Amino acid sequence: MIHLLAVCTLIFFFVLLFQGRGELIGALFVGYFTAALCCWTMTNRMSGAAFDEKKAVRQFRRGPFIRFGSLAAILAIMAKISSSAFFVTIVGYFLFMFLAFGCLIASRFLKSGGN
Repeated sequence: MIHLLAVCTLIFFFVLLFQGRGELIGALFVGYFTAALCCWTMTNRMSGAAFDEKKAVRQFRRGPFIRFGSLAAILAIMAKISSSAFFVTIVGYFLFMFLAFGCLIASRFLKSGGN
């Protein structure tokens, strides 16, 4: 996943650079960070609640608020900076999530033998 993300980042950076908007690469990394935070809370929730039902219920109630709250806060901050930064952050977020879940599905598909 790291290699795919690096290639996509380079492509996106050159697109921004050729458009004269190279300063927006930071917004792309903010989107990556937000997606990584959401992925971390999901995996932490699943692994921490795997064996304890009470903890699973608490994590189930609290997890979406942490994910969507952090996403909303970061996107609100980026929207106050500029609309371009907001949209580049969204692209970074969805690019990271697409690659993360794509790699997860591919690894599960390969482990199952293609069935």
